[in-house]
Amino acid sequence: MLVLDSSVYSFSIATLSHDTIVPYFVDQLTNLNWIIGLVPAIFYLGYFLPQLLGAYIVNGKQERKWVIFKIALAERIGIFAIALVAQNYGVFNDNILLGLFFFSFMIYSVTNGMIAPGYADFISKNIIRNRGKFFGVVNGVGGLVGFGAALVARYLLESYSFPKNIRLLFWIGFLSSLISPIFIATFKEIPFPVKRKTEPLISFIKAIPAFIQRTPLFKRFMLSRAFLSFGVIGNSFYALYAIDFLSLDITILATFTTIILLSQSIIGFLWGWLGDKFGYRIIYIIISFMVIAMGGFAILPLGEIGFYMIAFFIGSMYAGIRIADSNMVFEIAPAAETSRFIGILNTFVAPLMTLTPLVGGALLDIFSHRVLFITVIVIGIISTVLANWLMPKLK
Repeated sequence: MLVLDSSVYSFSIATLSHDTIVPYFVDQLTNLNWIIGLVPAIFYLGYFLPQLLGAYIVNGKQERKWVIFKIALAERIGIFAIALVAQNYGVFNDNILLGLFFFSFMIYSVTNGMIAPGYADFISKNIIRNRGKFFGVVNGVGGLVGFGAALVARYLLESYSFPKNIRLLFWIGFLSSLISPIFIATFKEIPFPVKRKTEPLISFIKAIPAFIQRTPLFKRFMLSRAFLSFGVIGNSFYALYAIDFLSLDITILATFTTIILLSQSIIGFLWGWLGDKFGYRIIYIIISFMVIAMGGFAILPLGEIGFYMIAFFIGSMYAGIRIADSNMVFEIAPAAETSRFIGILNTFVAPLMTLTPLVGGALLDIFSHRVLFITVIVIGIISTVLANWLMPKLK
């Protein structure tokens, strides 16, 4: 059921890609790059920052399923609102639409983030062995289903003009998202054997520094992982750059999304195997090299093939982070505190993930794409050094 849920969910969120589809929609409403940068900024802020609250909600509970279910229903409200905003293109002026869209996108992103600690905790308590392989399978199958969504997106972008193509895409995303809560309701859960009294939220937050100090490996991991967050600075601008400056067809958005999802699927299996076999540190090192490659391929005059390689690296990066983050925490944190530590990590990286795409948009508005891509290379180099130096060597 976990695999089925992940697959259906992957289809729906592929229609709301914060790297391609959504930036394209916002690009039709503004000519300011920093506003386009708000798309990934809001997504990362909404996804990462509330995870500490999500961790608090499930902390101490013996069961997680129905908490996950309720948050999933709230998330569908956000997706519905996004589709409704696109449906009203032309009814309101662009500034009002942008405000309504970003509000709806924030609801979607926040609920998407709040569900993550409980979902990861659910997996950690019910999948005991070979978690890396399990995450690889879930990620891989989900990516393959998401590939189907990318094909749908390509067909709609080719067959219809804006805004009809985006309207249809967002409504398909909403309708497909309604299936996932049904699967969640059928999950079989093994209650955690230790029942603890739920601590007050203030106490939960105040205890964070002590937990970090008592776990030096987690502190080192958190610092290295935080800097890697800067590697997404150009992710939402590669495809738009290819369209605006290399005169590539708009269907590159769907192709870009397709490659991202396929690489998540294929490389996800490899990441899971590598993590179980050699430890998850090696994944972060390889990802850091991929960040360097993204900046390099964007600068080199490789044309269309260069940007397809960038899409491959982006998908591989997302799959690696998704698989390695949780499993690294599972190996470092006490078994009863995994959701708390996941929440701490993601809340810590939230401000960085939020500001990074905004800085990317500002670099474009003030300087040029070349400056942005060189910045990506520098970030990748520093991240590689930190991953080798700080990342715990666990297996």
